[in-house]
Amino acid sequence: MSEAPLLTMTKLREICHQPKLSVESENLLETLSGLCSFHTCEDLASFLFTEMFRNLVGISDPWIAFEIGVYRDHTKTIEAIPVYDGITIADGTLSGGIPDNIVIVKTEVECSRILSNWHEYVMND
Repeated sequence: MSEAPLLTMTKLREICHQPKLSVESENLLETLSGLCSFHTCEDLASFLFTEMFRNLVGISDPWIAFEIGVYRDHTKTIEAIPVYDGITIADGTLSGGIPDNIVIVKTEVECSRILSNWHEYVMND
């Protein structure tokens, strides 16, 4: 029997006009409009820094926000807003699991660490 996923991610909202997307990016956006699951923080961080995801979110002004949640408790969520040089992670619930409730991560390793710290914090709260 396989273990349950650790985190989920889905499109939360568009915060600006959607740019013209390639067919591949349109397909990825459609997939991300449903609930996607990840078994580790490293898996999610790796995905967020793939060329495929970066092509979707682009290098212009931020236009889309995603919700990242705990698989076992969907009330525990944070927002991920891709920006041109990284990803802004914001804790709108002010859980205390993200330093100052907002951080811009610029590397996959940093993203994984922030997600892991947040997950551990909210699950032990």
